[in-house]
Amino acid sequence: MKLRSAVFASLFASTVFAGAPAIGVATASGPFQLEGSRIWGNSTLFEGAKIETTDASSELKLSNGVKVQLAAGSSARIWKNRVELERGVGQVTSSNSFPVTVGGMTVEGSRYRVGVTSEARIEVAALTGNARVLGARGTLVGSVPAGRNLSFAMQQTLTRTGCLLYKNTGFILQVDDSPEVLQLTGGNLQPNLGNHVQIVGVPTGANATINPASQVLSVSAVTLQSNGGCLTAAAALTAQTTMPTATTPVTPGATAPATTAGAAKSAPPVLKSAGMSTGAKVAIVGAIGGGGAGAAIALSGKKKSTSP
Repeated sequence: MKLRSAVFASLFASTVFAGAPAIGVATASGPFQLEGSRIWGNSTLFEGAKIETTDASSELKLSNGVKVQLAAGSSARIWKNRVELERGVGQVTSSNSFPVTVGGMTVEGSRYRVGVTSEARIEVAALTGNARVLGARGTLVGSVPAGRNLSFAMQQTLTRTGCLLYKNTGFILQVDDSPEVLQLTGGNLQPNLGNHVQIVGVPTGANATINPASQVLSVSAVTLQSNGGCLTAAAALTAQTTMPTATTPVTPGATAPATTAGAAKSAPPVLKSAGMSTGAKVAIVGAIGGGGAGAAIALSGKKKSTSP
């Protein structure tokens, strides 16, 4: 079974990334997702590949000697010279400084962990040497000393252009000339549905709930680029270019239909709002990989913050 899985993974990777250079190998003790396909054991990595871990962590060994370990429940895109962490926790081990971009910021160092919290923050733990955190324009935001961990607010405002679509119960953007799909909240979205738009927003840090969106953006501005032209993108994503039609529309001010005489009247249901945890933090327990268990550095609890 393992041999068949390895052969399938190799064939899958060769087909999907035909022409792209191989940059390393991904291994895991359980299943993981590679470009949306379920893989067991190991698979070849190619430039720009997206890997998502489920219940098990995964180790990415790049041909340049860099090791990147993704904790369970993480998602990232991999290049030979950088990693883009979309959610979860990643750890870098490298002889030289190697960057991880997350939430519009960049973390650099030779051995460090970085995690995305549910509060639109990133947390960085420096394991050996200092880790540097850079802002959207390459300016130094902070330096994390070895053995310490600090929390940083996501700062970058992202700008993306593409087709604004509706899928399941929310809005998504298929980014132009890219496999990237974003889940959108806020903003003036509905009037621009089905059109080619430019959006400006900030990553929330929350996990996307609409497949295949990679992250959630809180939109602050929507600019129409051109009307229509999004039917092909909608078909590819099984999405819609218009809002779904309500099955039982209610006209404002309309009188409710009379009930049958003697029929029991039921009280309207009471909706309870679910509280959102404000203390959710990412914890990294122990070192994953490296041939053995290491000292645990938790990215939670008391820490210094570089932002108000």
